[in-house]
Amino acid sequence: MMSHGINKTGNTMKLEMHAHTSESSPCAQISAREVVKAYSRSDYDGIVITDHFDNDLLKDFGSTDRQRIERYLLGYDKAYDTGMECGFTVILGIEIRLEPYAEDFLIYGIDRDFLFAHPNLCFLSQKELYALCHENGAVLYQAHPFRPPCRPQNPEYLDGVEFNQRHNGENRNELLEKWICDYPDLRRISGSDFHTMDNLGFGGIILEQKVKDSVELAEFLKYHTPRLLIEGKEKA
Repeated sequence: MMSHGINKTGNTMKLEMHAHTSESSPCAQISAREVVKAYSRSDYDGIVITDHFDNDLLKDFGSTDRQRIERYLLGYDKAYDTGMECGFTVILGIEIRLEPYAEDFLIYGIDRDFLFAHPNLCFLSQKELYALCHENGAVLYQAHPFRPPCRPQNPEYLDGVEFNQRHNGENRNELLEKWICDYPDLRRISGSDFHTMDNLGFGGIILEQKVKDSVELAEFLKYHTPRLLIEGKEKA
């Protein structure tokens, strides 16, 4: 699916907030290079690579923490290089699962050095992860809070929540819409949760300014309210 109406030459930025590569997320079917090329041919201005970051995955990526993180970053690195080739913005994010739970969180505002310095993020509590993110200028959002078996987590230790737009993803966003009404300080984002080509273009946000990296993205999210793409269309 492809959504239209945002001019790439304008001052706004249409950004996919949740995408996976086959190099680093075994459940994804599209290589990093092809993900970026597909989005660059659409009306999106950029993409955040949020490959899965969990203990079951990382333990198979090497025998040392450094090897695991280097292997984990393979998808992002290839996506970034492809973005440089075609003049398309590629930003690093992660989708982390904390042990021993089923819930996933999206982190924006980190860089490679952060991951090398904190390879065992999966073993933090939500409160500890939230504090660490804020100490490093990052923000923490819960991904698809009502997609089974996920449940919404403590809003005190969240910056916001994701209205996930993955096609046929059982996201139950109508329940999230009701739940978030009780927590007006929580911010909202949208993402396609890209794993296959038929996920392209369902979600994302529209920013009122351009951002070039994870730091600028996190700063925007802290102080501005983006417009959301819901099922490929801008939410009224």
